[in-house]
Amino acid sequence: MVRVTGSGMGCPDWPKCFGLYSPPGCECQLPHNYQQIFLEKRIAKAERFAKILDKLGMTEKAKLIREDEKIYVPEEFNVAKAWTEYINRIFGVISGLLALAFFVMAFLGRFSAKTKMFATFGFLMLVGNAWLGSIVVATNLLPGIVTLHFLLSFLCAFFFLLAMHSNAPFTRENMSKGDRTKWIFMFVLVMAEVFLGTLARESVEYMKTAGALTGKGGMLDYNNMGINFAIHRFLPGAILILSLYFGIMRRREGRGILNDFNILAIMVLIQICLGAINIVVVLPAYAQVLHILIGSIMPVYCFYKWLQSNSGILLIPSKP
Repeated sequence: MVRVTGSGMGCPDWPKCFGLYSPPGCECQLPHNYQQIFLEKRIAKAERFAKILDKLGMTEKAKLIREDEKIYVPEEFNVAKAWTEYINRIFGVISGLLALAFFVMAFLGRFSAKTKMFATFGFLMLVGNAWLGSIVVATNLLPGIVTLHFLLSFLCAFFFLLAMHSNAPFTRENMSKGDRTKWIFMFVLVMAEVFLGTLARESVEYMKTAGALTGKGGMLDYNNMGINFAIHRFLPGAILILSLYFGIMRRREGRGILNDFNILAIMVLIQICLGAINIVVVLPAYAQVLHILIGSIMPVYCFYKWLQSNSGILLIPSKP
């Protein structure tokens, strides 16, 4: 929602919002030179981050941050955008508290070393991603940083799922050894599709900036979005065909028409339709939100199903 409504800079500072613990109700609550105050703070923070990148040998990325003109643009107060971004941060805080509780309970209880290790990694990933969220604000939504912020959220989910699975394995009847290979393959394909989608989103941002978002017929000018978007458009077809094929195999084994692979196929089909809407109607808000939401669910779903099939407790009866 933050990305779709353009609210990423609704609060120009972090963790506060315009220096307050909750967004102001109107511009009258801010000092007359508030834009300059927060602009200077953001520039200083972006420079500190650029220095860190320099020390890590990422000089090109540091140079890109320093030369990005958007960093030097002051942000005007908008109450709707401020609250949209602030609610996003509230969800981040709730996630952080739950992750902290999970982490503490993993060490207080009699859990395995694996559970503690994965809980630790999940918590560290979430804390690191919260810090990266502040960098997203400091760099005024620099595309590469925004994409990394999005992708790291998946690592948080994966590590917490691993922690839960290592403590009490996710099991399900009628899972076979062959399912392990199928689900890890589907996971890799879906994760690749999500990554290509983030690159496509970056292309859209550059096209918006250049004022070249639409092409012939008033549709999204996807012909100028490069090979990444071309693969992003056609890869779902391959994922859909594979999902349906595996789903048919499931049905022949007597596992019903609404089996796990067909559920994935339904999500892929919805995604294809939403992608078409985004192209034809040119990125309507509802289609963008649903496209990103379902696209976020799919890799986590595939990862969960792989864990189920990798539990070591396979309940399919062996053939005589």
